[in-house]
Amino acid sequence: MNSTNLAEKISTNDFYEWEYLATETAKVFNLNQKEAEKLYNSNTARIIAAIPFAAECKEPERTAIAHLCIYEAEIKGFQKYYAHLPSDDSDIFNRLAFISTFEGGNPAIIEHGLNILAYIMIEGYNRSKEKDLRNNIYNPIANEKWDYKNLKSKLLKKINEVECPELDKFFIPLKSEWEG
Repeated sequence: MNSTNLAEKISTNDFYEWEYLATETAKVFNLNQKEAEKLYNSNTARIIAAIPFAAECKEPERTAIAHLCIYEAEIKGFQKYYAHLPSDDSDIFNRLAFISTFEGGNPAIIEHGLNILAYIMIEGYNRSKEKDLRNNIYNPIANEKWDYKNLKSKLLKKINEVECPELDKFFIPLKSEWEG
């Protein structure tokens, strides 16, 4: 498939492959209706799935499926192994390592997508820091291992350096929700 067709797969109907990817992921993980709708409407999941298409990676469908399965496995369980650990603190991208493997593709777009996901991740940690402290859940922002404002500033700078409408259209609503 040539690169024009790959780009069209994302931009046509908001993300051409998304309905199939979300539906099949819901089946594989035996999601109930509410969980399936949450996955389908998740901009984070859409970004995860869209990165290999936007970056024009080899066989983006396979990469999207693999990354969505890892993402959903973390949500559905395996918290003992997937939860943030102090060993993840050394690099913000450690938590994204298992969804950051791509075959080929535009490295700038891949990095852009991973920066967006890192931004989403730190916003989540920031929003849950009080609750995490109360529940004795390790959180690098609540435990003062990460400087939220500094990380946010650095990530936004990197995100703004690259334009990728295929990913940004899912990120902009999230960003405006947090800043609004």
